[in-house]
Amino acid sequence: MSTYSIEDTSSTSDRFKLYALVYNVNELPDKIAYLKSQNINIINIGKELANYIDGLDDFSYLNIDVYDYTKKLLDKHKSKINSKGNDVIAIYNLGILMEPALELNAVHLFKEFSKSTSLIILWDNQSDIPDRLEWLTQKQNFFLDFSESQLKKLQYAI
Repeated sequence: MSTYSIEDTSSTSDRFKLYALVYNVNELPDKIAYLKSQNINIINIGKELANYIDGLDDFSYLNIDVYDYTKKLLDKHKSKINSKGNDVIAIYNLGILMEPALELNAVHLFKEFSKSTSLIILWDNQSDIPDRLEWLTQKQNFFLDFSESQLKKLQYAI
């Protein structure tokens, strides 16, 4: 993963605008406060999707419903951090996207979304493999592999 700044997220012309902001678990509140200070909206994907699923009456098309809702949620909260450039949004708590019952392809969803908007993924696990986000306890079973689209490491600075 290469290292980039917040300003790079709004000015990039890359095909995929995917960034990872890696942190230790106890640093999450500071990372969120920093991103908010940069006028970046942050979404707790796990919480939002759990609330959405809990409110569904019919689970027949759960994977399609959740996929569409996630896209709408990201679109609704993206915003510009300066007067020109790309829209930007940050997300965290992505574990629910790996839930087998949802049958989601989170990497595809994020890649498609990042073609038009810079997507910052707050990630609480260091990865041994560049362009791959892993859950420490489930490295072989659950991961997000961005090797075909290059995941850029976002430099955190106050």
